Amino acid sequence: MKYIYLVVFTLAAQFAHASCSCSAVQKEYSQTNPVREGFAVQRDVAQYKGSDYANVVHVERGITLEEAYDIAESNPDVDYFVYLKGGQLVLEVPPEVECDPENDPFELLSFTNFRYDSGKNGKGYCRIFRHGDVVFFKKEGIWLGSAPGYADAYFKVAK
Repeated sequence: MKYIYLVVFTLAAQFAHASCSCSAVQKEYSQTNPVREGFAVQRDVAQYKGSDYANVVHVERGITLEEAYDIAESNPDVDYFVYLKGGQLVLEVPPEVECDPENDPFELLSFTNFRYDSGKNGKGYCRIFRHGDVVFFKKEGIWLGSAPGYADAYFKVAK
């Protein structure tokens, strides 16, 4: 029994350290990437994988957050954008969502192998985003989903 308590304590301590480290990284990201005036941010979200992405206005790959702000400010059709702040985000297109790869003007769809969050392997259409990728949207069709540690959504606000 003594060993079980020791294992539980050790795991709890490691989890607490990992949690603190994650919070520290997020705090550092927020401090080094402050929200520009005229925008509001919703952290750790991205356009939901079940969305048809029909409200996409523009796409950029591998740019800075500052460049994304500049693009959003210069384009009146942009209401918000999603900035990939870390890692690689793979959003599989659910089977119930209509997917027409021939009508993909921003070339967001890929047909490839991927791994579900559950660990099961899959194959099919998905949207793959990497650090610095930005998708700019108009507000009609907004549908945000959780993307902790991967993406933030930035919304234009009236000045």
